[in-house]
Amino acid sequence: MGAAGLCAALLLLLLGVPGRPQPPPETPPSLCDPRVIERFILEAREAERGAAACGPHCDLPEPVAVPDPGVNFNFWRSLDARSRAREVAAGQAALAAAVLRAREQLRDPRVRPSLDRAHGAARSLARLLRGLAAPAPPTPLPPPGPVRVRNVPRLLGVLSRFLRGKVRLFLTDSCQSSALRAVNHHR
Repeated sequence: MGAAGLCAALLLLLLGVPGRPQPPPETPPSLCDPRVIERFILEAREAERGAAACGPHCDLPEPVAVPDPGVNFNFWRSLDARSRAREVAAGQAALAAAVLRAREQLRDPRVRPSLDRAHGAARSLARLLRGLAAPAPPTPLPPPGPVRVRNVPRLLGVLSRFLRGKVRLFLTDSCQSSALRAVNHHR
């Protein structure tokens, strides 16, 4: 096969053969795939490590409010699925707002990459969580007690703990419930 034939064959492979069905576009990753949340956690930890030694230029002029990332397991177990979804969504929204506020307050180019990564991850997570979130419960939950942080490493640490705690628990619960519903539906 000559060079022209090889180029034509490569073009057909890359662009597809006319009239032949094309493979479906890739679907977005499922949050029920544990690798997805692990990737978010890894990125949060990398951002946290990237900002860990930044010193005084990572101090925020004004503290930002973030949700308490700790998990009270007795309280968590007492919540229904909608309340858990709401708690995770509210915490995620508060963290995204805190990261955005920190980005506005700090213009130092040494800090920006960590904050930009954290903000991008928070936005991506929000989009993915919308697919699992249940409608808001009829009675609102009290807002989680905000913690105030005064520097970027602490902010990113809260984000990392929130992902490893409440988000991971929520996904585990939601995905197990979805799997059980699917099994029962096929019976």
